[in-house]
Amino acid sequence: MSYTVGQVVYLLSKKEIKVYPAQVIEQIKRKTIDEEITSYIIKLPDKTGKEVLMEEITADIFTSLEDLEKQMLENASKKIKTFLDNAKKMETIFKPVVEKIEPISEKPLEKKKRGRKKKAATENESKVEIDLGNGLKAKMNVNQIDEINL
Repeated sequence: MSYTVGQVVYLLSKKEIKVYPAQVIEQIKRKTIDEEITSYIIKLPDKTGKEVLMEEITADIFTSLEDLEKQMLENASKKIKTFLDNAKKMETIFKPVVEKIEPISEKPLEKKKRGRKKKAATENESKVEIDLGNGLKAKMNVNQIDEINL
């Protein structure tokens, strides 16, 4: 990529997650028999204003903050997906838990006190209560499962 002298570039450090501005202060062109090489010297924003060859920097170089932001968001998204994929792979060490559905049963004394008929008692025995989580419970008549068409 070519740069112009005086242009500000942005360095995304590969060692740490930091962004540094730098200014292109010199363009060096070397011409050999086989090729023409262009190098750049940049000035870093440290206290001494250190000048280094751009090739010696261990950072990704961007010409705009918008391009830099896109790259950082893409890197973060990839890292998050990696974390989630690793968690999904690790969860296989756990055994799945299947909740048992138990029929609701009433105490014999309560049946007598309410004076229910025998038919009502058999209907209650075919009803189950299912825990849906978060404090929610559902009651269902087991005899009506066929009518649901599952």
